[in-house]
Amino acid sequence: MPDTLQSVLIGAVAGGLSSAITYFSTRAKSRLDLTVARELEIHNARLTQYKKLWPLFEDLARYGRAKAVTHALLTSVSDKTREWYYAEGGLYLTAASRKPYFSWKKAMQALLDDPDLQRHPEQPIQPEVVDHMVRTLSELHASLSEDLDTRRKTLF
Repeated sequence: MPDTLQSVLIGAVAGGLSSAITYFSTRAKSRLDLTVARELEIHNARLTQYKKLWPLFEDLARYGRAKAVTHALLTSVSDKTREWYYAEGGLYLTAASRKPYFSWKKAMQALLDDPDLQRHPEQPIQPEVVDHMVRTLSELHASLSEDLDTRRKTLF
């Protein structure tokens, strides 16, 4: 085979191979960029929604509550968190946070369904009665923070 023809064939094969590699690497980078952009968009939307949810828990804080927990207060928190969940925020709960969210709602629902507490909606509920619900709320807080990576140890 003449040297010129061999050089042309080698050049064509090398060019084709280079084009194929460039095409697939550009395609992979484009997909990665889209994935990163989508994840960032979801993270920012989640942050916005969690910032709306977090203050709804204030009256159920483990420490330094401004007022006693009552059946009426639990009803109010339950209603507001249900509205948050169905109006906009529930869509952004991660799979990891869904379980603690519904564990907390289940613990709160047990108190809401208690006939003695229902009969006296403004009477303060004893701390030991709400303790389990508050613990499940703490687990939810931790999970929401993990979703946003806000409790991560920093390098510095």
